[in-house]
Amino acid sequence: GAVVGELPSTGLNPLETISNVRSTTTVPVEKIEPTTLTIAADLESSFAQLMQARIECGRDPYSCDVATFAEVNSPIYQDLKQLIETRRSAHITATGGGSIRYRIDKTQVLSDSSAVVDTCITDDVVLVDGDIIFDDSMMSSLVTFTLVKVDDQWLWNKGTPTRWTTEEDLCNFDA
Repeated sequence: GAVVGELPSTGLNPLETISNVRSTTTVPVEKIEPTTLTIAADLESSFAQLMQARIECGRDPYSCDVATFAEVNSPIYQDLKQLIETRRSAHITATGGGSIRYRIDKTQVLSDSSAVVDTCITDDVVLVDGDIIFDDSMMSSLVTFTLVKVDDQWLWNKGTPTRWTTEEDLCNFDA
């Protein structure tokens, strides 16, 4: 795809002078503000990193820092912190079996520091307590995440499931 923010090529360097013009002028360099497209691309890239950090927390809850992907003291932070603490105390970890797959269905930039991301997530990761399988069920959900930018980093603030089931893959990943 095209590089967002790149100016169409005219064959001239914007700082070059045009020789057939009587007075020589230089075109000033414009500061290019982030566009909605570049913010959305940044948002989607950041969301992927947040999701990866969340997946790693499931694999190794003992070295998980929820603050790396959720805004401290936000609703999702409190929920995930409690989940990770429960898994630590019960010695529950994710194995290499199964996977978490997700798709971003829609992004909506509300401001420079606030956005909403609608996703479809299917999770069939096998959770174990030592050698004992604790949970090997499949869960699929439509989740709306609210993200906020804190110190120039997108973080989850809230995650609201709009639909949730263990009966089918709502995302149709296996279709």
